[in-house]
Amino acid sequence: MKRIAKGGIAAVAVVGIAGGIVAGTASGSGSPERYYDVTVENLTAGQPLSPPLIVQHTKRASVWGVGEIASHPVAAIAEDANNAPAISVLEQVRGVRDAQTGIDAGAAGPAPIGPGASQTYRIEARPRQQISLLSMLVNTNDGFTGLDGVRLGKARTVIMARAYDAGSEENNQLESHIPGPVGGNPFVRAPEGELVRMHPGVQAGVGDLDPAAYGWTGPVAKITISPVR
Repeated sequence: MKRIAKGGIAAVAVVGIAGGIVAGTASGSGSPERYYDVTVENLTAGQPLSPPLIVQHTKRASVWGVGEIASHPVAAIAEDANNAPAISVLEQVRGVRDAQTGIDAGAAGPAPIGPGASQTYRIEARPRQQISLLSMLVNTNDGFTGLDGVRLGKARTVIMARAYDAGSEENNQLESHIPGPVGGNPFVRAPEGELVRMHPGVQAGVGDLDPAAYGWTGPVAKITISPVR
C-alpha cells in the first residue's frame, strides 16, 4: 500500500453528491501511476483543520456525499478528527486503492492545519482515479471540509471547499462537546441523526462559541491538486 506523504490553475467548484462508504469494483485501468501534490490551505481565522484523511479510489467507490447519511467512520472524523476507523474500513473496500492520513512534506507525522496555514501531501495514483478527502473543523461539533470523488488528471485543479455538517451530532456549540482547542473534549456526543449538508456556520447565542472568533463565511479551505512533472 502506498503512503501519503508530500507538496500544489484551473478553478473547479466541488459539491459532493455521492454518499456513504460503498463497495465497488476495482479499476482495470492500465495507465501508469504518477505523483500528485495535494495542498490544503486553511482559509478560516479560528478553525484549525484536522490532519486530513486522503482516499484514492475508482468511480465505483464512494466515501461521503451531501444528502446522504454519514457512515460511522465518516462521523468519527467529523466529530472527533479520528481517521483510524475510516482507514480500517476502507482498506477492505473494493475500488479503494489507498486510504491514509496526510503527512505534510518534511514532517515527522500528521499535524493539524492552523488558520492561514497550509500543508502539502504527495500521493501516487493513476490518472482518472478519484480522490476524496475529509478534514474536521475542530472547533465545531461535527463540521468538516473536503473533496467528494474528484478525478485526477493531467492539469492542476483548484477547489474552493466549503464547510459541511455531518448531521451526526447536534450543533450545540458547547465547549464540553468540542474536541478542538476551544474545548479539548473529544468523544463527547450529542447525537442528531440528520443527513450530510452544508454547514450553517457558528451561530450567535448558541452554546459557548463566539462567531466573531470561530465563524467563517464562504469557503473554508483551498485545495490544490498538482501533477508532479
